[in-house]
Amino acid sequence: MKTTITAFAALLFASSLSPAAYAQAQIGIPGVGQVTIVQPPPPPAPGYGQAPPPYDRQAEHCEHLRYREHELRERVAYMPYGPERAHVEEELHYVHEARAQCWHP
Repeated sequence: MKTTITAFAALLFASSLSPAAYAQAQIGIPGVGQVTIVQPPPPPAPGYGQAPPPYDRQAEHCEHLRYREHELRERVAYMPYGPERAHVEEELHYVHEARAQCWHP
């Protein structure tokens, strides 16, 4: 019996806190009767129902070059001097030049 009462009390308490309980209310107005007041639905989330932006291959390529340039700079910073470092510096130079063309077509 105590379990049933406790479960019923918990259910009653939980349902009183639900958003659906706040969305609608009934008010008794003398001479009119019962009037139901309904809260408007919340606005949709930003971007919901909109078409995705168009795919931009050039922007993706420039982003890849930016990432590659950063990666090569990190590698050069910790490499000892030698032929391998010279090769990476040369590649960094080419990537830097290609990336410069991204902003100046």
